[in-house]
Amino acid sequence: MQQADSEICGATTRDGSKCQRPAGWGTDRDEGRCKQHGGNGGRPPKHGRYAAERSESLQRKIQEYRNDPNPAEMWEELALLRAVLQEWLKDMDEVTEDSVSVLLDLQNSIRRTLDSISKIQSRTALTAAEVEYLQARIADLFSSYVPAEQRNDALNELEQIVDSNG
Repeated sequence: MQQADSEICGATTRDGSKCQRPAGWGTDRDEGRCKQHGGNGGRPPKHGRYAAERSESLQRKIQEYRNDPNPAEMWEELALLRAVLQEWLKDMDEVTEDSVSVLLDLQNSIRRTLDSISKIQSRTALTAAEVEYLQARIADLFSSYVPAEQRNDALNELEQIVDSNG
């Protein structure tokens, strides 16, 4: 049985103030505390930082992402957001204020993900000046270290390597 609304949770919040929720809020029992402060059989809620420690499946996923050789790769996230948007639009019966809000939130998430991908790609791309510098250094190295009679073969081989790697 839940306590009367006049009784408040007996807990103190992080900032030292009294919790303002009614005792029994979010619980099925009369315990003198709200769910947030242990009114659920004395157990704290399972969320936040420590929830990851309780789920082996989640731990495996976290480890998998930590071992990802390309952690900045965001194409999967973008595909997921686009799929969610398409499914949501397909299931939408009527346009309401709430549905427009969800639509705009999904579009903004897609836009932010695309912006992040673009920034990552531009940070890793060589500038025109860097490409010119590399070309000049390669030419210097070839003239210094490759005998004249072998330069054409070496240049052809280098060209094939560059062409095959895009």
